[in-house]
Amino acid sequence: MKKSIILIFTVILLALSACAPKEELPPLKVGMDLRYPPFETIDSTGAPSGISVDIAKELGKFLNREVEIVDLPFGSLITSLQTGEIDIIIGSMSITPARKETIDFSDPYVYFPLVTLVNKTFVEANNIQSIDDVLAYSGVKFAGQKGTVFLDIPTSKAANPGTPIETDSAALAVIEVTTGAAQATVLSLLAAASNYKANPATTVLFLDALQVNPIGMGVKKGNTELLLKANQFIASMESEGVNTRLRQKYNPILLTDYLLEEGFDLFLTND
Repeated sequence: MKKSIILIFTVILLALSACAPKEELPPLKVGMDLRYPPFETIDSTGAPSGISVDIAKELGKFLNREVEIVDLPFGSLITSLQTGEIDIIIGSMSITPARKETIDFSDPYVYFPLVTLVNKTFVEANNIQSIDDVLAYSGVKFAGQKGTVFLDIPTSKAANPGTPIETDSAALAVIEVTTGAAQATVLSLLAAASNYKANPATTVLFLDALQVNPIGMGVKKGNTELLLKANQFIASMESEGVNTRLRQKYNPILLTDYLLEEGFDLFLTND
């Protein structure tokens, strides 16, 4: 009799346990700066939109967690991660030694090439066929924002560069190229493509990368659990169809708005 009572009691406890609601994880707070389309932006309704937003949502599905996009100035993302305002950065942040000292990075999930916008008259007058021809041209003059890699890289790679034109912004460097005051400027792929589309009569775009910046997800130092899961997700992006869905959605945009026929695949290689 006593054994029967114990058995019934055990069955009741198991049933109650099965019916009890499972503890839900809090939303994953993803930080990014929504001023940089097509990766981070807002749609016509004011909702977060873009490639990084979709990647964040795909990560949420992988983790079985809701995702909350937290719009922050790019310069405050690392601080917000350290203070716990956000759980992870998915915001086109390059993996650099200096940043790795303050946060932990995942494996790269996309890559941002630095490419060259060249004056069209210079190209046609000198039969320039590639970025190698630009770099080999004696006295080639690059324009670029002072104190940035956009000026350092091309002048260090050019065989015999002329005196560079230092500007206060990338936009001003583009003007130097379109007017012919400079022969070339180096920009991130999207910026170069946008400026080429805006100035097709005066510029030529060479897509061979002078440098490729790996882009990673950032987590707080020591958050090994989230870092491991982020890397597992990144490793599965191709096989689980994440990249395919991104291609289908954004290739038309990259072609129409940026004239990039290769589409999203341009961001999936470190060559």
